[in-house]
Amino acid sequence: MLMPARIKEAALAFLVAAALVAARPAAAAETPVVVDRVVAVVNGEIITMSDLQREMAKRTDVKDERIMLDDMIDRKLEMAEAKKTGLDVTDKELGDAISDIMKRNKMDQKQFETAIEKEGLTLEQYRTEFREQMTIARLFNKYVRTGLTVDEAEARSYYEKNGEQYMLPEETHIRHLVIEVPSTASPAQVEDARRRTADLLDRLRAGEDFIRLIRENSSGPTAAQDGDLGFLQRSQALPEIAEAAQGLKVGEYAGPIKTADGFQIIKIEEIRRQAVPFEKVKEDITKMLFEQKMENAYRSWLQTLRTQSHIENRL
Repeated sequence: MLMPARIKEAALAFLVAAALVAARPAAAAETPVVVDRVVAVVNGEIITMSDLQREMAKRTDVKDERIMLDDMIDRKLEMAEAKKTGLDVTDKELGDAISDIMKRNKMDQKQFETAIEKEGLTLEQYRTEFREQMTIARLFNKYVRTGLTVDEAEARSYYEKNGEQYMLPEETHIRHLVIEVPSTASPAQVEDARRRTADLLDRLRAGEDFIRLIRENSSGPTAAQDGDLGFLQRSQALPEIAEAAQGLKVGEYAGPIKTADGFQIIKIEEIRRQAVPFEKVKEDITKMLFEQKMENAYRSWLQTLRTQSHIENRL
């Protein structure tokens, strides 16, 4: 059963301009020739192997003949139900819809027929497929979509039960002290800066105040903010900083860390994971839950049709 694709196809059937530009595979003439046989009977209507192969040629996304045959059976059931309930599309309605397509695509009759021929269809084949789309859309709207809703309480309940899905990446609040080293520094100067940074780290671990040491020793653009880098995700930090911070707990220090600017000491002030606010994901959750309800309703309705019908699957 090609459920997700069928639901979307029915729900969007009246956006039919796409029918003119949808990529189609090779024409039926390229389908391998086989001895024809009946592969299914649906309430007295037959589906042959050649019918099935033509559908397989159109739908290159489906590789399993059994899945495709089930879909063809479902469509026959749907079209029969439309006729029985008076929801089938009249010739006038079909003609009006095609005229609307030509108008919106700024095409005359000749241009329209040329366009569908490029897709490997005759006008009659196009009319047959388009009539089926329109009919299924009517059935879908009446028997599946009508009455389905998702209220805010349902969406919020899903959000709360699946909170892990909506957690942002971990963020770390980092403060740093920078001992800058000029690009022209000699090896001795570089080593002196490293040793000075190491001495400051020892003083921190002995209990001295980090902010005071930053104010007295740090340089660089963040010195005026007492070395506060704010909350950073791992991907936002300098690679050297991100690596040094990995595994540190709140209140712990790391250093001396060699960077392009010189040497640094970092302190982990806080680690947090925040959730995306419900209001920002409410629309996506509501849409997802609504599609789930539609799929379940469609399956239930289709199963009822199958139960009420005589189906022989001979594949």
